[in-house]
This record gives sequence, structure tokens and C-alpha cells, in this order.
Amino acid sequence: MNQRFAGLDSLRGLAVLLMLIFHFTYDLWLFGHIQTSMKDGFWFALPRLIVFIFLWCVGASLEISHGNGIRWPSFWKRWLKLMAIALIITVVTYFTFPKTWIYFGTIHCIATVGLLALPFFKFRWARLPVFIVIIVAQYAFNYDIAWMGRFFPHYSMDFIPAYPWLWVVLLGMMTGPWLLTKWQPSHNPLLDVLGRHALKIYLIHQALFYALFSLFAWWQKR
Repeated sequence: MNQRFAGLDSLRGLAVLLMLIFHFTYDLWLFGHIQTSMKDGFWFALPRLIVFIFLWCVGASLEISHGNGIRWPSFWKRWLKLMAIALIITVVTYFTFPKTWIYFGTIHCIATVGLLALPFFKFRWARLPVFIVIIVAQYAFNYDIAWMGRFFPHYSMDFIPAYPWLWVVLLGMMTGPWLLTKWQPSHNPLLDVLGRHALKIYLIHQALFYALFSLFAWWQKR
């Protein structure tokens, strides 16, 4: 990563740290160790903030990497990797959590918005208008995608649809390089490490948490 954009790793690292806190708390609740609501207030807002940071970083990273011309080999290599991971997540959760399996989670969304962002490198003028249309449609007129429930009539434990979240990616594309050039974050080794290994941590952390809590529950019953 170019030193000018070192803040991107720090931002990703912050999102990863918040994600670890949220999922650890969620698992505490899931296993009955705390009594709180995970569906409103702070615990409702936190995962949305995490997704916002991740997707803003996706947009900024796309612009930094491909703003002067799409580097197709590296783009497709990363995209295919994300799609493979998304498929694995879907298959594993389908058999592990049949009532709440993930059919369009965070990784699915990142892969999809990566494709949807491609035309905006050629038609850069369309970024702001599309950004405004999505914001107005979703948050002023409440145009949502509840119709998807007809095809997937169950609760997914992670559902991050490309619409309306594409607006965050467009925001990252429009503002990312400029903000990251102006912003000089203080060096934080922990956040940097978390940011550089965000995808690996995303894949293994919840399985590790779940295994530890399951082991603790088994030990309590002995």
C-alpha cells in the first residue's frame, strides 16, 4: 500500500476491531451469558457502521487501484477469490445453520459491488447522480428490496444487499483518495495488522468464537 494511503489499513483495522467486539458480544447473547437486545439501539447501529467502513474502504481501494485504468488480471483474481469465499460461506452455513444460512452476506456484497462499480470508471460523471438517486430512493422514499423475501423466505444471519449499499462504495470512490491523502493517521500497529489481514480474520473469527463458547458450554455441563 502506498504510504499516502496507509490510513486505509487503519480504517479496515478499525472495522475489524469493531466486528470482533460485536460478534463476541453477539455470541455472549446467543449462548445466554448476557441479557440485552441485539436488534435495536447501539447493537443495531454498530454492525451497520462496520459495514459502512468496510464498503467505503472497498470504494476507496478500487479507485486507488484502478482509477487510472482497470488492471484486469488483478481485478479478476481478487473477484474470483471473493466469489469462491462467498460460495463456501453459503454452503457451510446452509448445512450448519439451515434456518439462518447466509445467501447474500458481506463478502457476497463486496464481490457484487465490485462488479457494479466497473462502469463508473468509464462514466465517472455518473457517480454523484447515482449516489444521490440511491440515497433519495432508499432514505427519502423508503424504496426497499423486501420483495427478495419471496425468493428466500427465511432470516439470514448476515444480509448485506448491494442496493442500497452501493452508495457507500460510490462515496468511497469519490472521496477516498482525497481524504486518505489529507488524513495522516497516527501509526497503530494493531489496527494496521488487523487491516492487512481483514479477510482472513473475517473468515475465521466467528468460527473460533463459536467453538470457544460451545466448548465452555460443554465444560459447564460436566
